Amino acid sequence: MSSIQVEPAMDPKPSASEVSFKETRPEQLSAASADLSEEKFVYGRDKLVASINATGEVLQQLRAFNKDQWILRYPEQQDGQEEAKLPLSVLRVDLKLGATQNASTLVNSMEKSSVGRLLDERMSRSDHHLQNLRMRIIDTQSKVLVTGDLNAGKSTFINALMRRELVPTDQQPCTSMFCEIRDANQENDGREEVHVIYDLASYDPKDLSTFTRRDLSDLEGIFVEQEEKQDEMISVLKCFCVDSHTTHESLLHNGAVDIALIDAPGLNQDSVKTTALFAREEEIDVIVFVVSAENHFTLSAREFLQNASNDKAYVFVVVNKYDQIRNKEKCHRRVLEQIRELSPRTFEEADELVHFVDSRTVCDAANTESMNEYVEHFSAMENNLRQFVLRRRAKSKLLPAKTYMERLLSDVLFLVRLNQNAAQDDLVSARRELSKSRPALAACEANALKAQRMVEGEEDRVVSSITQSSEEVLTKALETVGNGESAHSSVKLPAYPGLLNLWQYAQDVREALVSSLHAVVRDCESMARNSTTQAVEKIGHAGEQFLPKDIDVPKRIFMPEAMFSHKHEGTVFAGLGVSLDIVNVRLTDLFDVPHHFSFVMGRFSPKSSPDDSNDKALTTPSFTVGLGALSLLGGHALNAKTIAEAFVRFTDILGSRVVRRWAAPVLLLLGAGAVAWIVTDLPNAVPRNVGRNLQRELKGGHGVVQLPGNSPMLLRNSSNLFATMHSMRTMREVRKVLRLASWDIQEKFRVAISQHRANVSKAEAQEKLADKAVEWLSQTAARSAAIQSEVACLL
Repeated sequence: MSSIQVEPAMDPKPSASEVSFKETRPEQLSAASADLSEEKFVYGRDKLVASINATGEVLQQLRAFNKDQWILRYPEQQDGQEEAKLPLSVLRVDLKLGATQNASTLVNSMEKSSVGRLLDERMSRSDHHLQNLRMRIIDTQSKVLVTGDLNAGKSTFINALMRRELVPTDQQPCTSMFCEIRDANQENDGREEVHVIYDLASYDPKDLSTFTRRDLSDLEGIFVEQEEKQDEMISVLKCFCVDSHTTHESLLHNGAVDIALIDAPGLNQDSVKTTALFAREEEIDVIVFVVSAENHFTLSAREFLQNASNDKAYVFVVVNKYDQIRNKEKCHRRVLEQIRELSPRTFEEADELVHFVDSRTVCDAANTESMNEYVEHFSAMENNLRQFVLRRRAKSKLLPAKTYMERLLSDVLFLVRLNQNAAQDDLVSARRELSKSRPALAACEANALKAQRMVEGEEDRVVSSITQSSEEVLTKALETVGNGESAHSSVKLPAYPGLLNLWQYAQDVREALVSSLHAVVRDCESMARNSTTQAVEKIGHAGEQFLPKDIDVPKRIFMPEAMFSHKHEGTVFAGLGVSLDIVNVRLTDLFDVPHHFSFVMGRFSPKSSPDDSNDKALTTPSFTVGLGALSLLGGHALNAKTIAEAFVRFTDILGSRVVRRWAAPVLLLLGAGAVAWIVTDLPNAVPRNVGRNLQRELKGGHGVVQLPGNSPMLLRNSSNLFATMHSMRTMREVRKVLRLASWDIQEKFRVAISQHRANVSKAEAQEKLADKAVEWLSQTAARSAAIQSEVACLL
């Protein structure tokens, strides 16, 4: 703590300008000194009030900053460091824990938000204390609290001050409530009485409904009544009495300042009253601490004085019952040693602030109007107390506020600078993180684009290849079926069972051809599975190549057997996408009259298909019949005359008797031959007819059921609906699997990019917050340091 300039014990000699006449009169000289002291007090009070207001604003802004923007950090305690050495006094976070763990150790393990709430609570209490300080120093009245341990002689001391039996005294504790003693002449029109107040906040001396008026002689009875009644507690007693001292000797009736002399309950009487006393301490200007010369400072006394030292550097100490001590020198030394430990500033001015008296002797002497050395010592103590309360008000009334302000500002400045350094560290850390996370995000986004292009290219390549190969294989298979042959080596055509089972034979042939097509479709599906499996592995390896190494996303297991699942396994048309009647036998499957007629006319060979041209080699019978037809026509041109001549010639032939005779046998023979030829050709004609019809039905779409997702326009424009439909089905299934694999890669990249963006956003938010915190804390530190300098220069 910085040194504080205090006024000398003797009032300074006034200048000639301050005393205009009667300079030689002592009372005039004393009045001039009092005026000078009052001017200094008013000046210091105004400056201190301004500093308190400014400090309150800083504290409120710091609380808002802690709540809304930046959670304040608390100094961490190093291993082996004592809690008492932490650089905080007023804003220290104190937690009652026991012997095994101290508060700072617990604070180190707490979250920042919890520490911030604890600091906010401490700052709230400090702000409330600042407001009490402000009200206390602007109050024209000075409050002098007389307190101490139980049975230390506080009431006896007050009676000695008043030179009368005012408050009750006994070997048992008598004072069980706060009792304020005031001058009746200045505040109550000279009437001596007691105001019993139950609610101090609503007390109005001009309103009789706010208090109960009692005689001053009833004071002891009031204490007794309060001890017996616990339901209605008295807040405070205001005792108005007339001081028998003259104005120059009286503490209450001093002619300058209104003084309230407060008699408090004993510190160790009970915990409730002790707590109330600690709370009341904030309102007190001067503490007169009465200690028994027999017991010295107890634990309760030590705790009270340590708490009071936060804002009161000086305490007026009265060591009572001193005449009962035999070894007075030892008592004197021991008491001063304890005072030096509890209140160092009081010890420095012990001659004026520490007095060894015997109040009971003074009271007895007042009754007998006798004088002895203890009465003289008590009178000297009274004079010093009066000087301390009245003439040295800058020390008694303002200095406690200054002391608290200095400690509070020191804590605020320490916390602000601590958090300023922490914010600077966070700013550096955030920028370091951004220097890594931003390039990582850009690289991840670029790799995601590369992987997407690669996956899309692989998907298009595989789908196009599988679709084209499937359509080619199915088209070739359908052409093979159209020739009456099995499209797959694993399916054999049934043996011809004879003419009687011709219908069943056609049915078996149709089912066999359909089964062969089904086998070819299964081969296309198997080929698609293999290609898809290779593509999925390639996509997976490529994704792993581009993905960041630190991204862990569960891998999807690809099962090729799940592709092309059919609902009607076991039937010959399962998975073909055809209607149920596609395997039913038709009449054209047995007899193909147009085919036989074309064969006879020489248009087709037995093995030709309907789609074949006429450029194939003709068989011998076909060639002969065709040649006979051409000889009838001759080499003449096909005009009307030629046709007419041919008709006349043909009728002439038919008119011949020889021709008419052989016509019927020849025709019968030709019919029988034709029937025999057709019957003998049935084992070959049925597969050929069935295959040709099946090919026509599947290519034209008769019996074909359009699968979901196929494009109607594409199917309508196709010349081979069966091959197109299944190639599209294969394409759709392969694309679905590859899209799923692609989605896995994209999802992994989405997670990776999301994580990198979260890192960047977090670092950017930390940078922004830390940057603002550094600027705000720097300004607050400068403002707090300026207020601290102003406070240090006061008094």
